[in-house]
Amino acid sequence: MLSAVLATIAARDLLRRGDRVVVAVSGGPDSMALLHVLWEVRARLGLTLEVAAVDHGLRADARREVDLVRERADALGLPFTAVSVDVAGERRARRGLSLQDAAREARLRALATLAGDHGANRVALGHQADDQAETILYRIIRGTGLAGLAGIPYRRDVFIRPLLDVTRAQIVRYLRRRSIPFVEDPSNADPRFARARIRRAILPALARENPLVADALRALAAAARGDGAASAGAASSLSRRAAATVARLASRGGTATIDVAGGRRVEVSYGRVRVERKNRPGDRRPAATASIAIGGPGRYRWRAAGVIEVSEGAPAPPAAGGGGTFDADRLAWPLVMRARRPGDRMRPRGGRGSRKLSDLMIDAKIARPARGALPVVTTADDVVLYVPGLRPAEAGRPSATTRRQVNVCFRPTVPAMSTFQL
Repeated sequence: MLSAVLATIAARDLLRRGDRVVVAVSGGPDSMALLHVLWEVRARLGLTLEVAAVDHGLRADARREVDLVRERADALGLPFTAVSVDVAGERRARRGLSLQDAAREARLRALATLAGDHGANRVALGHQADDQAETILYRIIRGTGLAGLAGIPYRRDVFIRPLLDVTRAQIVRYLRRRSIPFVEDPSNADPRFARARIRRAILPALARENPLVADALRALAAAARGDGAASAGAASSLSRRAAATVARLASRGGTATIDVAGGRRVEVSYGRVRVERKNRPGDRRPAATASIAIGGPGRYRWRAAGVIEVSEGAPAPPAAGGGGTFDADRLAWPLVMRARRPGDRMRPRGGRGSRKLSDLMIDAKIARPARGALPVVTTADDVVLYVPGLRPAEAGRPSATTRRQVNVCFRPTVPAMSTFQL
C-alpha cells in the first residue's frame, strides 16, 4: 500500500519536500491508516507532520475517539490538537444542509483555520477509493452534471487526499498487519443516511451484476476529470470470471500477470490494470511482460538478461550497461522497470530534446536482437530515466542542491549482453 500511496503523491503533486502537513484523524480506519502511512514516509518525503482531531459534538463516544487519536499521536511523537465545531450552528446559518454536510463544512473550515494558525500548507484527509465510488454513485442517483462526475478531488486548496487510489480492503489489511487500533463510526452503518445505504445495500447489489462496478465508477470519475483511461476501462472487455480475478489481484497490491481469452495478457501493477495482446507466431514485437516496482535500493532481476542495481550515495562502479545518477527527491516513486514500448522517448542528459528510444539505440550501435531484451527504468509517472547502453535521462539530473542521490546501473548475466552485441 505504501508504494501505491507514494505513486499517488508523486503523480498528483500532492506533497513536496519541506511541506508542513496537518493530518486530520477521526480514529476511523481510513484516517488512522493515513496517519501511519505519512508517518512512515515522512523522512523520505521531507515532511513535518502534526495531528488534528475534530469533535463535532454529535455523539457521546466522540471524546473517546479523540483520546485514541491523541494516544496515537503521542506514540508517534507528533504534536496533537483537538478542535471542536458547532454543527448545529452551521445548519442554522446555512439552511437546507443535511446533518452530515453541515458537519463536513464545519470540519473543513476548522481544519483550514488550524493549518493557517500553525503555518501548515497542507491538510491531509483520509478519503479512499471506495469513498470515491460511493460519491459518484450518490451523485448519479441524485442527479449531476459532468463536473459532479469528477468525484472527490485529489487536491483542492490546502486539502489533499493521498489514499484515493487505495481501497478499504487494502487499508484494513495494512492496519491489521501493523496492529494499529481504530474505531468504527456507527453513522457509517446507519440506514438513515444515504451514503450508508449506498455502501451497505446498493453497491453490493450492483456488484452482483458486475464485480468491477466500483472500478467502473472510478473510471467514470477519471474520464470526467480528463485523466485518460483508468483500470476499469482497461479491464472492461474481460469476461466476468477474468474481471473478478483481476479485481482480486488489484486489491492485493503488488504486480501480477495473467493470460486471458483472445490472445491477451493482463498486467496488474499496484492497482493499475493494463491489457495487452500477446505475441502470435510471426510477431517481431517483444512479448508483454509484467513491470517491476522499484521502491528503493536493491537488486532487481530483469528476465534472464541481468540485474538492475539501485543504490544511494556515491555512484556504483561502472557496469557494462553504463549507469545513471539521479536526484532521488525529484523523481516520482516508485520507479518502474519494464520492457520497451513502441513510441517510448527519452531526453538524454545534455541533449536538447527528447528522441525515440529506437533511434537512440541505433545511434549507440546496440544490436537489433539485444534491444528488446534491455530493461527500461521509468518514474512512477512513466518518464524514461535509464536504458542500459544509453546516456541517462536529463530528468532528475543531480544539482548543487541535491541532498539524496540514487544510482541506477545494469549488471548483465548473459555474456553476449556485456557488449550489447549478439
